[in-house]
Amino acid sequence: MVAQDVFWKAFVLTLIIFVIGVFIGMWIDNSRVEEVREEYKGMEISSNDARMQSLYYQIFRNSSNFCEPAIQENLRFSEKVYAEGLRIDEYEKVNKLAPSLIIDKRRYVLLKLQFWFNCIELKRNCNASYSNVVYFYSHYNTSMEENVHSAVLMDLKEKCGRGMMLIPLPIDLDIATIDIIKKQYNITVTPTILIDERVKLEGLQSKTDLGEYVRC
Repeated sequence: MVAQDVFWKAFVLTLIIFVIGVFIGMWIDNSRVEEVREEYKGMEISSNDARMQSLYYQIFRNSSNFCEPAIQENLRFSEKVYAEGLRIDEYEKVNKLAPSLIIDKRRYVLLKLQFWFNCIELKRNCNASYSNVVYFYSHYNTSMEENVHSAVLMDLKEKCGRGMMLIPLPIDLDIATIDIIKKQYNITVTPTILIDERVKLEGLQSKTDLGEYVRC
């Protein structure tokens, strides 16, 4: 009888510890989700800012003093977007995005698309010297090859600084603009890199290989 009492006490204690552990785990996961959500909320202003910059470029591109301040502000904006992206990537590595956050992820991707278009606009109108490097990857089916490729591109970005605009874009978040771009450039596999809207590289590339196209 004593042994049976000990058994039930141990069972109840184990069950209590298990339940507490589950609740702690759920609390930690919810906290991480809220952290990611706050990061995305902070980008709403950045997204609107990018759209206003695009409108500014279209309206004032023929002004005599347009290019220099526009290029400098776009370079500053690129550093901000890049730093925010690194923070979000760290959150995603710890806790894969919950379905409720996918819409926020899409907003962030639209921000990066707008930034890319702004970069193209400035290169066309002001002969800006940086390279646009767009990295197409899969959000839902991340492979080891993509993880390696991401690290290679980040190393190259650290080396090039403002001489390289790194724009990672997921191809599988049901964003119509990206679907159009995929058809335009016949992007069917990941990872794929598009450099200055002309050179398309499929599969894993070394930093040396990329250096042939990205001069910085």
